[in-house]
Amino acid sequence: MPHVPARSRLIPLAVSVLATCAVTTLAVAPTSASTPRSTAAPLAAVAPAPQGPLATNPSDAPSAARSSAPAKVATQAVNSTLPVDHSCSSTLRVRAQQMTSGQLSSVCTSLAGQAAYFHNVVKSDSRPVRGDNNTSLEVVVFNSSSEYRRLAGSLYGVSTNNGGVYLEGNPSAPGNQARFIAYRDETASTFTVKNLNHEYTHYLDGRFNMFGDWNANISTPTLWWIEGLAEYVSYGYLRRHNTWAAGEASRQTYNLSTLFDTTQQHDQDRVYAWGYLAVYYLVENRPADVAKILGYYRAGSWQAARTYIKQNIGTRYDADFRRWLLT
Repeated sequence: MPHVPARSRLIPLAVSVLATCAVTTLAVAPTSASTPRSTAAPLAAVAPAPQGPLATNPSDAPSAARSSAPAKVATQAVNSTLPVDHSCSSTLRVRAQQMTSGQLSSVCTSLAGQAAYFHNVVKSDSRPVRGDNNTSLEVVVFNSSSEYRRLAGSLYGVSTNNGGVYLEGNPSAPGNQARFIAYRDETASTFTVKNLNHEYTHYLDGRFNMFGDWNANISTPTLWWIEGLAEYVSYGYLRRHNTWAAGEASRQTYNLSTLFDTTQQHDQDRVYAWGYLAVYYLVENRPADVAKILGYYRAGSWQAARTYIKQNIGTRYDADFRRWLLT
């Protein structure tokens, strides 16, 4: 598998949890009220997930923007438009235009498996960061991209020029509801909710790794981690080869030290494919550095994390990263 570490390494940690997840192409990301993050692909197929202002193909692109304002929810209209109301557990609820019991079950099963996988990747003790009250996720599923574009804006006050949005809101605010607004991928051969695995990772990352809301999270350049982790976990969990990143790796466009400066002004390739490669390299080759960085992120010590990344890591791994890209 040229230009990307061997497939066995694409699945960083034991994926025994997948044995219980039928390949029904579903996974759901806890999303939060009013904070669109990018979205992830389902169990059967994983497509690159560009976010909001970075997106150039609205049919594929999840939204990158997250917001700390509460989502605008027209409750009566939501209830009539999304008659399916299913609780997977006390922490996960699915609202949909139309889903079968089997489809709902596969969503719930997939999410349970991915949460365990995520915690193994980031070495989390499963305790949320201080002040995070996003204890539950609501996953909203429209029947198609056209239905999403037609209805999601008026019901939830979100932009629909994307592949779905993760609304985190202000996780410390009482009554805040994490929410992921998505749609069925009509191009998939089996029932698939577009970009769910990627988005679910955003919810988990926001709850267990990133202190505060979106504005706090990006007060220093952290997009390499936020989007890179979402791609890394979703591809690894689904055991899919990231052909997009493989193609980028062969070009050796960026040094690792350069990627630490990625912002929302950069293009999709750098944000998603190269973010994936940066996180992949660090998680598998420099776990002590990842643990140090996450310690700062979890405490909301953004400048301390930035100082560690720029001064302690700096360019030290650039040569090894370039070599690794071609393995």
